[in-house]
Amino acid sequence: MTAVIHAPADADPLRSERRTASQQRRAAARTRDLTALLRERPDLAGVHAPADFAADSVRWCA
Repeated sequence: MTAVIHAPADADPLRSERRTASQQRRAAARTRDLTALLRERPDLAGVHAPADFAADSVRWCA
């Protein structure tokens, strides 16, 4: 039997920074794609409230 030692989450700050940057890029891409979809397909507005909220948030920030 072997013992496994788990390192704390903040043991490697560079890895943590990369993970955070990656998450931010994915979130931006999802938001960009969602707003593009709702721009191309206005008939989808009102179908999913969280999507409408996100698209409206982007419009208000622009």
